[in-house]
Order: sequence, then C-alpha cells, then structure tokens
Amino acid sequence: MLASAVAAGWSTYLHWVPCRGSMLRGSIVHDYSYDYDGGSFSDLCLRRMDGDRGPWDLALYVLAMALAGLAWLTLVLGMRWQLRTKAVAALPGLFTLALAGAEAIGDAALGQDGEVLLILVAGIELSAVAALVAVWQPDVDGRRFLRLLVVLWGTTAFGFIHVMTEYVIMIRFSDANWDSPPGTGYLTVATITISAILTVIMTLLAPHRAAEDKSPSGRESGSLTLA
Repeated sequence: MLASAVAAGWSTYLHWVPCRGSMLRGSIVHDYSYDYDGGSFSDLCLRRMDGDRGPWDLALYVLAMALAGLAWLTLVLGMRWQLRTKAVAALPGLFTLALAGAEAIGDAALGQDGEVLLILVAGIELSAVAALVAVWQPDVDGRRFLRLLVVLWGTTAFGFIHVMTEYVIMIRFSDANWDSPPGTGYLTVATITISAILTVIMTLLAPHRAAEDKSPSGRESGSLTLA
C-alpha cells in the first residue's frame, strides 16, 4: 500500500508539472480574476486539464492501482476464512487489478465511450460492500475488522465514489475546472497514504495489545478493578 501511494504520488506530480507555478490560479487560495481564455496557464497545462482521465493514463498510476489491488488480495489470502468468504472478499482487489489492466491496454480495448472502464470503476465500490458483508460476523474481532476496513478504504481509492468525490471537491476548489482541475489526483494519493500509514500503525500495535490482554498481570489488574 505504501508503494502504491508512492507510485500514485509521483505519477500525479509528473502529470501536473506543466502547471507548476499556476496550480492555484483561479482557486479559492488565489484571486478568481484570471484570464478565462487560459492565458494564465501554459498550453501544455491546458492540455493536461482538457481531458477527463487526469493522471490515470500514466504508467505509474496503473502500477499504483495494481499494487493497491495486490495489497488487498494478499491480506485476504492470508486470512483463515472459508473459501467462499475469501472468494467474495477478494472481489475489490480483482476489480482494481482489472482496472489497472484496462488502463494499461488503452482506449482501443475499453469499448465505445469507455463503458468497460465505467463498469470496473463502479465494480470496485460495489464489490467492497459485498466484501464487508461477507467478512463481518458476530464473533469477529473489532480491531481486526477495523484494520480490514482501513486497507479496503485505500484499495477502493480508485473506485467511482472516491473519484467523483475528489472531482466535486476539486471543481469547487478552483474555477479552472476544465475536465480535470489542476491537482486532480492528489486526494487519491492522500487516501492511499493515510490508509497505508494507519495500517502500519494498527498492525504494529496489535501484538502489543494482544500480549497485554493475555498477560497474568493484565488479568489480575482487571480483577482488582472489578473488585
């Protein structure tokens, strides 16, 4: 997941390099009174904004998708679940890998108006709901489920709800809202990064908390408290 965040971040940075120095023009940070004919932006920056795919057509972004999908699949395969549960839980990772493959293939294989791409992007979010339903059981450990939820949140960062939420935020942040407002993609990077960091923290704390729960002193202190 950390590698996915690095790949997505570097890809997004490279995509918006032509807009360096003008990223905040037309935003709520900078005065809105700029040239609406595009005079405040370079020609290459305008070409970056004039497209609905943002940084998602770059090889590094495809790699980031694949790594995010693999992160979730690795976690699912390592769990002691029934085969049927694993099959359903693996769907978000598989959809994310399929999206990475579709992006790598290019527009020629995506069908008319990119309907295949739309199906895959929507499938990530829908399959995430199915995965949560499959893995949630009355006796499931709450901390473990929370960690699963955090990893899944990062894996679905390329899904429809995440992408549309970022787009709505970015077009409200800037009047330079062509197909892709400047900086589109950085919120996705932030989502993956936060997910990765939280996963690491929660994983490192888990053995320590388990040891405390099982220690005799912990049980004794608990009984004294109850007394």
